[in-house]
Amino acid sequence: MTFKNTIRIILTILTLALMSEAFAQSDTKRGITIDDLAAITDIKKVALSPDGNYVAFQTMQAHKYTNDFTVEWVIAATTPGAKPVKVADGTEAVLADNGQFWGEEIIWSPDSQWIYFIKKQDDALQIWRSSYHLPEQQQLTRNAGDIQSLKISEDGSKILFTIGRTRAEFKNLTKEAAEQGYLQEPSLYSVEGPQIPACTDGRERLVEYWRNPGDYACQLTVWAFDLEAGIERPATDDEIADFYSQEDSWNASVSQGQRLDEVKKMIAASPDGTGEAWIENENPEIYKGYLPQMIVSAARDGKNIRCPAKACRGQYIKDLWWHPNGSEIVFKIQDGKHETLNSFYGWTPGESNVRTILSNDDRFYDCDLKGVKLFCAQETWTNPRKVVSIDLNDGKISTIADVNPEFQNLEFTNIEKIFADDGYGNLAHAHLVYPKGYKKGQKYPLIITQYRSYGFLRGATGDEQPIHVYAQNGFAVLNFGMPELPSDKKPYNMETQAEMWRYAMIKGGLANAIENLVDGLVKRGIIDPKRVGISGLSTGASNTDTALLRKNYTAASTAYSNITSLWYGSPISAGGKTMDAMHGGDRLSAKGSESRRKHSIDTNAKRIDTPYLIQVADREIESTRSNFNALQAAGKPVEMYIYPDERHVKWQPAHKYIVYSRNVDWFNFWLQGIEDPDPAKAEQYLRWRELREMHEANLLKLEEREK
Repeated sequence: MTFKNTIRIILTILTLALMSEAFAQSDTKRGITIDDLAAITDIKKVALSPDGNYVAFQTMQAHKYTNDFTVEWVIAATTPGAKPVKVADGTEAVLADNGQFWGEEIIWSPDSQWIYFIKKQDDALQIWRSSYHLPEQQQLTRNAGDIQSLKISEDGSKILFTIGRTRAEFKNLTKEAAEQGYLQEPSLYSVEGPQIPACTDGRERLVEYWRNPGDYACQLTVWAFDLEAGIERPATDDEIADFYSQEDSWNASVSQGQRLDEVKKMIAASPDGTGEAWIENENPEIYKGYLPQMIVSAARDGKNIRCPAKACRGQYIKDLWWHPNGSEIVFKIQDGKHETLNSFYGWTPGESNVRTILSNDDRFYDCDLKGVKLFCAQETWTNPRKVVSIDLNDGKISTIADVNPEFQNLEFTNIEKIFADDGYGNLAHAHLVYPKGYKKGQKYPLIITQYRSYGFLRGATGDEQPIHVYAQNGFAVLNFGMPELPSDKKPYNMETQAEMWRYAMIKGGLANAIENLVDGLVKRGIIDPKRVGISGLSTGASNTDTALLRKNYTAASTAYSNITSLWYGSPISAGGKTMDAMHGGDRLSAKGSESRRKHSIDTNAKRIDTPYLIQVADREIESTRSNFNALQAAGKPVEMYIYPDERHVKWQPAHKYIVYSRNVDWFNFWLQGIEDPDPAKAEQYLRWRELREMHEANLLKLEEREK
C-alpha cells in the first residue's frame, strides 16, 4: 500500500467518523459545503448488459489531499435496491486534452457474462475485463500503443480496438520537440508545450477553426484481440469493416465530420425485423449546418413514414428505440422552452400524436432499453449522477444505484428557472438559486455563473464556481444558460465561428441577455443591484470580459482573461484568422485595429473599475498576462494565480478545491464584506484590503470626474 493510499484511508475514516457523529447529534439536514463538492463520486460511463439484467458503470472520485483519484468499475443488478458490486479499480484517470474526464468505454460480451473496458495503469491504456460473478480485473492487451476505442466482434470471439501512435513514438516526438525548441503556430507544437495531435481514421472531418491541416497526419489502426487464443494482432479487412459498421452513426458523424445533413442517425430495427426507425434531416436542401432540424421517421412494409407531431421535430433528438410491443417508437429529445426539458415520447407510425412518457428538468445520459424499461444515468438540479430505470408505461423513475447517498442528508435552497431575450430575438435561460434563509422583500447580493445551465448545478461550466455553496453563504446565484444561435442552415467553419464570436463579443449578445435577466431580478426586488458579481470559464470568461467593457460589476472572477486581449491568437493560425474575420480585418488594418482596441480589456484597462480575480492554467497564461499587466499598470484591483500543469478545465483535485475556496472568499469579501477568520488566509486578506483601498480611491476619482 502506498503512502498516499494510507493517508487517504485515514482521512476517509476520520471524515466518516465526524459525519456519523454529526448525524447522531442532529436529525436535521445540513447545508452543502465545498468538501461535499470535492468528494463527489462521478459516474462517467453506463452500459446495459444484452440480457438487461445488469448495468455496468465507471465511477471516479477525486481526493484533494493526495491530489489523485480513485477510478472504479461497478456492476449492479437492474432490480431496484440490489447492491452494486465493484469489479475493478485503479488510480489513474484518463485526462482529455481540455482537462476533462469523459470516462472510458465499457462493452459487454454477448452472453452478458463479461465487461470489457479501457483502463489506465502505469501510464498505459489497455483493455481489461471483469465479471459480476467473478469480480477480478484481468488485463487482456499489452499493446505498444494506447487503446482509443473498442468494440466486440459480431460473433463475440474478438475484441476490436484502435490505437494511434505508440507510446515510444509519442515520447520521441516530445523529446525531439523539447530539444529543438517548439516551433510557433501553425505547427504540431505551440507555446503551450508539445501539442502532439490525436490520430484519426482519415475520413472527412468537420472544418475545425482552431486546427491546422498538419494536425491530422496520424492514422488510427484497428487491431483484434482473440479471446480464445489470447493473442492481439492487426485486424483483417473484414474485422476493420466490422469495427466501423458498429459505430453509432450520430457520434461517428460528429467526431469524424460526415455532413449531418446527409446521414441518418440512431437507426433501430423493430423487434420482429419488419420495420426500421431513424432520425433524419427534415430538409437537407435547407438545413445544411452541423445541427440541423431533425425528424423521427420509420419504415413499414416498404413505406417510409415521417412523424407529423411537433414533438418529433428538433435539433436535439438524442436517442431512439423500438418499444418491445413492436408498434411504438420511443425517443428522447431536448424540448420545452429554450430546450431546457428532457422528454421521452412514444410514437406509433401512422398516428398523428405522440404519447408523453416523461418530461422534466432532469438530465438523462447513456440511456438503453430492455423490455419496458429504459436504464440511464440521471442528474437533477440538486443531485449528482446516479443510475435509474424509467418505466415506459407510466414514466416512473426508480433508482438502481446511487453512489452519493449522502446527498439525501444535505440541504438545498429553492431554485427557479427564468428566461430573457438577448435583444436580438434569441431566448436565454438561467437557474436562479435562492440564498439560504431567503426572505421576500430583502435584497441579496448576486453572483452570475456561466454558461450552460442544466443537470446538477455544481460549479457552472468548467466547475470552478460552487453554486450551491454560494447560496449557503447568503448569495443569490444566477446560473446562465446562453442562447444557441441559429446555425442549422450553415456549415460549421471559420466563417460560422467568427459570426458566433461577433455576436458574443462585438454585439454583446450574451452580456445583454445577462443584463436583462439581472434587471428582471432587480425589478422583482430579489437582488441588490449594487452588489452583483460575475464569473466564467471559456466562453463564460470571454463574456465576463465583454460584460466588464460594457459596465462595472462589484467583483469578477474568471479562469482566464485573454480572448478580448489585443494580441489574442497567432495572426497566421486558423484561430487568429477567425478572430480577424470577427473584427472585420487583421491587426494591421484600420478596421481590424479599431475594433480590437474598442473590444479589448488591455486597451481599456483605465475605465474598468471591477475588482478582478483570475485563476489561470499555466497553458493559458500567454495573452491573459497582457490583460493582467494592463489592469495592474492602470492601478486596478486585480489578482492572478497561475496553476501549473493545468488545462483549459482544471483537472487536479487540489487545485479545484483551492479555486472553489478562493472564489467563495473573493465574492464574500467584495459583495458582503466578510473575511474567513482562518489564520492561514491572513496574508490573503492583507492584500485584498489594499486592493479595496485602491478600488475605493479609484471610485472616488471617478465620482469627482463625473461631477
